[in-house]
Amino acid sequence: MNDQVPVSPAQVKKNRLLLLLLLATFVVPFVVGDLAYKLGWYQGGKTNNGQLIDPPAAFAGFKARGQDGTAVTADFVKANWWLLYVMPEQCGQACRNRLFQMRQIRKALGKESERVKPLIVLTSALAPETEALLGKEFADFARVEAAAGDIDQTLARVLANAASAGNLFVMDPMGWLMLTYGPEVDEKTSVIKAEDVLNDLKKLLKASRIG
Repeated sequence: MNDQVPVSPAQVKKNRLLLLLLLATFVVPFVVGDLAYKLGWYQGGKTNNGQLIDPPAAFAGFKARGQDGTAVTADFVKANWWLLYVMPEQCGQACRNRLFQMRQIRKALGKESERVKPLIVLTSALAPETEALLGKEFADFARVEAAAGDIDQTLARVLANAASAGNLFVMDPMGWLMLTYGPEVDEKTSVIKAEDVLNDLKKLLKASRIG
């Protein structure tokens, strides 16, 4: 006599998702650790210019939504590396420097540029002049929305008040934030620092088989 209780398809799917999340918890740190080792991103052999986020922070913690209000899924980030920036309502000089920096970094990657995309995260409605700037100069940048509290909580161990800090983040195709760079108010310094981000990205793209 078979005493097994039938399992619904929904429960099977839920169990599979839980198993995948459990596997990711164990596997991702090893993958990132191996990548960091190959790139010499540990004390004694540090070659990265940005701050290494170790362990990496999950973009999923942002609970991001598309501009139509639908939840952003893993399918959105996969197949690309990302330059992620949390956009302030008013785009001052540091913000403008960051946007131009993101665009120039991608251009400087040459044939590898298709592997990297710029992503703006909005925490509130933008001022009209900021919206106009994006529409005119950065219309090709991807956009999502997220609550400042969720961003701050996700990155609390990395950066205080991350949603308003003005940092740039490098995110891998699995949705892990791996590196971060502080804001630059001075335009010339921003141009110089862009080279640091570019060099880090080149190393990541060379070492990575994903994205």
